[in-house]
Amino acid sequence: MLIRSGEVELRGFEPALSGALYEVRNHPSVRAHLRSTKPIARTDHDRWVDENLVRERRVHLFLVFVGAVPRGLALLRNFAGVSAEIGVMMVEARRHRLAAYKASHLVGYYGFEVLGLERLLSYVPRHNRHALAFNLACGLERTGNDSKDYFELALTRERSRNHPVHRRFRARYPIVVA
Repeated sequence: MLIRSGEVELRGFEPALSGALYEVRNHPSVRAHLRSTKPIARTDHDRWVDENLVRERRVHLFLVFVGAVPRGLALLRNFAGVSAEIGVMMVEARRHRLAAYKASHLVGYYGFEVLGLERLLSYVPRHNRHALAFNLACGLERTGNDSKDYFELALTRERSRNHPVHRRFRARYPIVVA
């Protein structure tokens, strides 16, 4: 699966992209926001890919390309009924804000319009105020169900279709699914 808006392209994971995924996941600017900031061993990465993306499709993962360069990943995971958790991680995210913004909208579009989900949840670490502001700018709303470690935000299919942020995005950045 391929989802594109301008120069930003989400490529559905396939084993041939495992090396690019490893580089993105292991980039210091991405690891800084993971639960463990330690470098990821290649064997651990390969095991995670096999368990989550190859043997069982527990995660719908896309590599985010800007032009021909892999710059991040976008995913849906933790599916429960008509809900899933959304995640976007970009290499040097503050330098690639527009690409991150597009990737967030594109993976949301995939969840709502391709998979038919009704709600996406985002869990933002409390220490990452930039990510919180980014999620709010993408139209997600705080749910009030924050934990000790995370802010919980949600986006509904209805809000995605009708909120001015999303309407402006689709008008300015047409989405192509292939």
